[in-house]
Amino acid sequence: MVPDCETPVPDAVSDGSAAVSPIDVRGASCPVGPRSFRRLVGHDLDEALAFFSDGYDLRAPRVRRIRPTTPWDFAGVGDERMSLRSSRFGVDLRSESMVDDAFLVAWLRSGSSTITFGGQSVELEVGVPVVLPFGAPYELHHRDIGLNLVHLDRDFVRAVAGDDAFEFEPLRKPSPEGLRVWRSVVREHSSTWLDMDHELSAAAQYDIAEAFVRAAIDAFPERSRWRSSVTGTGPEHERLRRALEYVHGHAREPIGTPEIAVAAGLSPRGLQQSLRRHLGVTPGELLRSVRLDGARADLVRGDRDDTSVAEIARTWGFGHLGRFSASYRSRFGELPSESLRAR
Repeated sequence: MVPDCETPVPDAVSDGSAAVSPIDVRGASCPVGPRSFRRLVGHDLDEALAFFSDGYDLRAPRVRRIRPTTPWDFAGVGDERMSLRSSRFGVDLRSESMVDDAFLVAWLRSGSSTITFGGQSVELEVGVPVVLPFGAPYELHHRDIGLNLVHLDRDFVRAVAGDDAFEFEPLRKPSPEGLRVWRSVVREHSSTWLDMDHELSAAAQYDIAEAFVRAAIDAFPERSRWRSSVTGTGPEHERLRRALEYVHGHAREPIGTPEIAVAAGLSPRGLQQSLRRHLGVTPGELLRSVRLDGARADLVRGDRDDTSVAEIARTWGFGHLGRFSASYRSRFGELPSESLRAR
């Protein structure tokens, strides 16, 4: 096995799109300033399992060789806020894993991977980033993978989002616009971050990490506290999840109980009963809560010179500014204008 701090490996991070060449980790020195660099290369299966099991909390991994040797490598540059990483593992690997201190944005360079979480299995696609499950065990099945990862510190993400309980919805693809935003940040900042010969000021290092976090917030759906609280697996639970997904996807539109019920495959009365039974809310209360959360996210991320409280309120379906401000203050303990100024 090659020890830490050897010559870096190509393909450290690329955005996965065909138009972008792989970005190299450059520099052959050990930690420089707040950023640190790590590189490992080998063919020993036991060494690989020891390294990946420790770094990614692999629980009772089951491995099958797919070739006579087991090529594997890892390269990464990071600080306490963010780490850009690349790995390759030429085996068939099944394991359970869990991460609760960072949000992991992952996309395949090669091979195949299936992630199973919450009773659903998702096949990762080459070049398409997703956020891996957070704070709960999930199952993975990697097959001869090349994988890019961006680790974003949990507390840093929540500070940027302005929400101490912020989470991403796991394994959801970004929208086309979200994918464009994410790839743009990867293109713009990865080479600078990974170049260990380029010493970054503390301010520049912070700005790059913040840019990745804001791109992730824009690109990937936020995990709804309502949706994550529906933990059952029966038909009613699935209909309720469809209702919640519809509300979160259409909260800016003029929807109400009839539209939500149709999306869920329930009658309006059935929707009301299901929401009461499992979440303790009415359809109207759910919709208002989702809209308030969306308005807060826009206010916290907004530029006070270019953002209007009234405009955001209208965008999220609040026609009366006074009632919006009262509901907002009751929910979040501050006025909308105070959230906007806090950035």
